[in-house]
Amino acid sequence: MASISAAGIGSGLDVKTIVSQLMALEQRPLVALQQKEAGFHAQLSSLGQLRSAVSSYQSAIGALTSSSALETYTATSADTAKFTATADSTAAKGTYDIQVTNLAVAQKQGSSAFADSDTTKIGNVGDKMALTIGTDSFSVEIGDKTLADIATAINDASDNTGVTASVLQEDANNFRLVLSSDKTGTANVMTLAFEDAAALPIADPLSMTQIQAADDASFVVDGTYTITRSSNTVTDAIQGVTLNLLEVSTSAVQLDVVQDTGDITSAVNGFVNAYNTLQSSLAGLSNGELSGDSTLRMLQSRIRSILNTPPTGLSGAYSNLSEIGVAFQKDGSLKLDSTALSSTIKDDRNAVADLFANDDQGYAFRLDALLDDILDSDGLISAREDGINSSISTAQDGIERMGTRLEIVEARLRSQFSALDLLVANMQTTGDFLTQQLDILSNMLPNNRN
Repeated sequence: MASISAAGIGSGLDVKTIVSQLMALEQRPLVALQQKEAGFHAQLSSLGQLRSAVSSYQSAIGALTSSSALETYTATSADTAKFTATADSTAAKGTYDIQVTNLAVAQKQGSSAFADSDTTKIGNVGDKMALTIGTDSFSVEIGDKTLADIATAINDASDNTGVTASVLQEDANNFRLVLSSDKTGTANVMTLAFEDAAALPIADPLSMTQIQAADDASFVVDGTYTITRSSNTVTDAIQGVTLNLLEVSTSAVQLDVVQDTGDITSAVNGFVNAYNTLQSSLAGLSNGELSGDSTLRMLQSRIRSILNTPPTGLSGAYSNLSEIGVAFQKDGSLKLDSTALSSTIKDDRNAVADLFANDDQGYAFRLDALLDDILDSDGLISAREDGINSSISTAQDGIERMGTRLEIVEARLRSQFSALDLLVANMQTTGDFLTQQLDILSNMLPNNRN
């Protein structure tokens, strides 16, 4: 019987099932720990969703953190063929009559005609041409080079101060080098000088002549003020307005500069919608893996505290959100009264902008600072993530230790029940033998003889 090697074969005991059921009981703490670890991972994932929701909220209120971004203006030309215009936050409302009397142009010079652009060599080896724009100069070698070579040398010069060279073909036998100043206006007149290899002045081997004179732009504002600039793009005539002069006009064209209410209206709408979206996200998370988590409660409390704390020290007409049509509802969401907002913007747009973007006290400014702290690597969410990661690490260590212990327990149980199986099998064999011997003795008794 000692040759039996499979548990249960000799005794009839179902050792495999017995050990499996006992191990199921032993593994209950391990299963609980594994479930706990899975719960931590789920919380960590939910915190990632929370971080994303807070980041999206911060991005949405970003449009309200800058007063200059909210105090926008629109500049409109009555005839965009004559000029166009744009305005920035420093502009002021107003109407102007603009008459363009001259457009700025860049100076051009052209050479005498040459038979070709890529064969005929000009001047002598070492000849140079110095080009000056305003007070800035650079020079290139032109001696014993073709027109194409000279144009390339000018355009590729690392110290080129603002000259573009090209080759103009009039017909099959007439090629000219054309030099153009990159900037318009009389301040950017181009002058040329030539010298030989010994740095001695020489006559111009290209016979360059002016083919277009530099000229300044000029326009008259309100029939009274004549303004001259070197460029057709004028940024410093009317405060906060950029004019792009396009065509000379025989009469004045009206320019209207007005405040643009669309941007601030859109930004306030975005502020309300972003808050409600965040609250919806927080509600979903609080009903899931972060149920009862203090991080959510603290975040909601801090945001709501800011929204319920009016800014101090503002010089405008408004000091709280309800005055411009933004108010809390019974369910904790924000609601916007568009009519009230439009009215307050019309009455004092700058005060509405300051209510959100004031540097230190504005609602959006304070919220942005708060969200920076919350999203920081040492902030509220990161601290909670660190705590959960620590718990995961502890759980994993416990799972590893418990797994090792369970392997030992299972091996011990299998050994014990295998020994029991063998013992029972031997006892059964002994019992069968004794029964057999008793039967033999019984048959040997006189009363049992035939």
